[in-house]
Amino acid sequence: MSLKNLYLTVPVGQSVRDFLILGTVERLVELLPDFRIVLLSPSYNVPEFVEQCPKHERIVVRRMELPVGGPNWRLIHWRRKFHHRGLTSLMLRWETRRTQLPGYLLQTFDEFPPTAVVSTHPMLYHDYEVVTWARRLGIQTLGVVKSWDNIQKGLSSHCHLLSVWNPVNRDEALGLLHYRPDEVAMNGALSFDAYYHPAFEMAREEALSLLGLDPSRRLITLATCGVLDKEFYGRDETHLVDDLMRMVHESPTLKGAQLLIRLHPTSHLECFKKYWNQSDIKISFASVLPGTGWCPNRHDLQEQTNLLRHSNVIVTPGSSWALEAALHNTPTVVPVYSDLQPDHAAAQFQRWTLARHFKRLVDNNWVPVTRSYDETRTALEEACLNPGSFDKGRQAIVDQYAYYRDCGSSVRVAQWIADVAQAAVPGAPRGY
Repeated sequence: MSLKNLYLTVPVGQSVRDFLILGTVERLVELLPDFRIVLLSPSYNVPEFVEQCPKHERIVVRRMELPVGGPNWRLIHWRRKFHHRGLTSLMLRWETRRTQLPGYLLQTFDEFPPTAVVSTHPMLYHDYEVVTWARRLGIQTLGVVKSWDNIQKGLSSHCHLLSVWNPVNRDEALGLLHYRPDEVAMNGALSFDAYYHPAFEMAREEALSLLGLDPSRRLITLATCGVLDKEFYGRDETHLVDDLMRMVHESPTLKGAQLLIRLHPTSHLECFKKYWNQSDIKISFASVLPGTGWCPNRHDLQEQTNLLRHSNVIVTPGSSWALEAALHNTPTVVPVYSDLQPDHAAAQFQRWTLARHFKRLVDNNWVPVTRSYDETRTALEEACLNPGSFDKGRQAIVDQYAYYRDCGSSVRVAQWIADVAQAAVPGAPRGY
């Protein structure tokens, strides 16, 4: 019996985490005994990546490159502006007619004719060529949305069917992208599975000691936002480190607290090097993998889980750690100011963080947003003295965005992919 072929893109480290480390691919092998799993990744030739892949005769790894620039960017930009299903469908048909697939991918398609193609990060441009070519050939495509804000930001790779985290994302897919209800499945957040799995939990004393921290002292964790593109590229985040340490020295409430800087995947370590050997400051960041960049391994997932659980307060100027801290009922402060770059900060926060990325959190007052040094210090003191002050806001975040809280999202996503792949009809894909 000849095997059918299910393609999964693995373009970035988040996909490695969600589909390899958390076991989604292994579940697909069990659920689809008549399928070969073809993993497409820019790390196809990297030993550390190959080691993460399950060792099975029905799993093969093939080359995938990350497209850079080109006219497709403009096509995606135009499509994102359409607010009508019919216009979007017309645009997609035009895109498929003009798409050219790289020779190396043509060879893979010829070697293993796909029955279905899964984009594991449809927001990014990385999967665009393989998804668009699959649509051109009438192959079923599925998109697994990676994060809570991705639909609002816009999807680059437009798949026939979509898996989302929660009712908020489902409504966004229906309202912003004009998917139909039967084209969107709520399967939960793959990245949250580790937070609800006891294997990743550690006691505070052990977890903080491994990081060189004192478990008996308060811990303030600064989760950075990383480098932003375009006009925000030069934004500095180290001023928050200086401000936080000044607050610790000035405030009787915060006195004796220690600071951990948790770097965003796009933050530059060299910017924070000056704090490397300072007392009371530690720096934490996830691993990297050639080809896919930032790529958390099991140790990194455990460290992140326990930082979120055991920090006394999370400070972040707009990263998703505000949401993830809520899963652990950890107080959060969101500073949206910079005394060093006030105009730069105002433009970024007013036009992006508060207007789009954190809009629902801010509009509903679910997290304390601070606009000055003094406001931030007061909010930090309140978080330490009265950690329950924003309990209702954090619970609302959990209720809205963590629809499933059972470490079973990987199982649901795998089952959804398997069901769609088994029912796929060549030349007649189901969905948008």
